[in-house]
Amino acid sequence: MIKLLMLGDSLVEWGDWGKHLPEVAVINRGIAGEMTEELSSRLMDEIEACPEPDAVLVQSGTNNLLMGYMVFPAILTTMLQRLRLCYPNAPIILCSLMPMPIVAAHELEQVNRELAQAAAATDNCIFLDVVAPFREQCLPITHPGFLNDQVHLSTRGYQVWAGAISRCLGELFPDASLG
Repeated sequence: MIKLLMLGDSLVEWGDWGKHLPEVAVINRGIAGEMTEELSSRLMDEIEACPEPDAVLVQSGTNNLLMGYMVFPAILTTMLQRLRLCYPNAPIILCSLMPMPIVAAHELEQVNRELAQAAAATDNCIFLDVVAPFREQCLPITHPGFLNDQVHLSTRGYQVWAGAISRCLGELFPDASLG
């Protein structure tokens, strides 16, 4: 079973990962309401608490984007470098921000471009772009990906995200038994 350390905000914390990724041992270290700089502040504690994950997933920046604090991609770049030093063999998965209906498409695209560049500049780091799967699989009326607040994920949103994570892990660990 793949041991996946998940770092992030409420989107990570509120996920029912045992249900959505039953074949993965998820260490859920999401904290609701957290900004990227707060995750950066606790990063070394998280690394000490989970010394040997098989992979690390980072999903952070949603709250920064919503508050207009746009410097978070630089903070994430530094965090990725720290994670790489502490986990030299574990693949790092940097998730794009979700296509939240309340965020302007051009802002989301710009931020996700910066996140993709940060991942590309880090050895053994994959940028997991979940925007296309959300747009393809989450229909606003029949299969909404978000709750009424247009930020937090619905059950369907978590299914889509978990599917993208599972496919990514399957590519990274082809011998693992994943859904």
